[in-house]
Amino acid sequence: MEWKILNQILKRLRNLRVISNTSPLIYLSKIGRLDLLHHMFDTIYIPSAVVTEILRGKELTYGFASAIEVEDAIENGWIKVIELESDEDDLAEKYSHDPGIHLGESEVLSIGKKFDLLLLDDLGARTFAKALGFDIVGTIGVILHAYDSELISFTEFEECMDDLEYYDFWIHPHLKRRIIAEAESIKFRQEHIDKKGLNE
Repeated sequence: MEWKILNQILKRLRNLRVISNTSPLIYLSKIGRLDLLHHMFDTIYIPSAVVTEILRGKELTYGFASAIEVEDAIENGWIKVIELESDEDDLAEKYSHDPGIHLGESEVLSIGKKFDLLLLDDLGARTFAKALGFDIVGTIGVILHAYDSELISFTEFEECMDDLEYYDFWIHPHLKRRIIAEAESIKFRQEHIDKKGLNE
């Protein structure tokens, strides 16, 4: 499960080099939680194709606010645009021919070896990334870790999950049950630690 990977490698959050595809940025922005990425990782990198996909949202009513927020983050410097080298550009072109890989995803995958963690939601891209040996996490994994790190409360975690579904972020029922179970496990552990601290 992706959470096990996340829990293993997110020990040095601000030392990780992280690159993101479009979806995690857009959905976290839609639910008002884009800043979690800044708090957790300090800097997020995105390739130019992802910038294009996101800023295209400025032309659409439902994507305007998210596009502006990401654009502001780029201007403020915590989201950085990375340009592909010529060989990486060729690789992205090759990957983009796969019917399950969009252009933004192909660029993320083509330079994935330069990063410690890839933020991807789409199943096709995630499967491709795993085959290439990359560590990945998606929007839900980010939110779950934010809760585990006490950046958000359990109630806020639940609100994030509800908000994602409101914005048509599809979550497989089985995966949703596993995520909720993991969050409840974290909650139990946190409450146990708090009680232990009071008794010492």
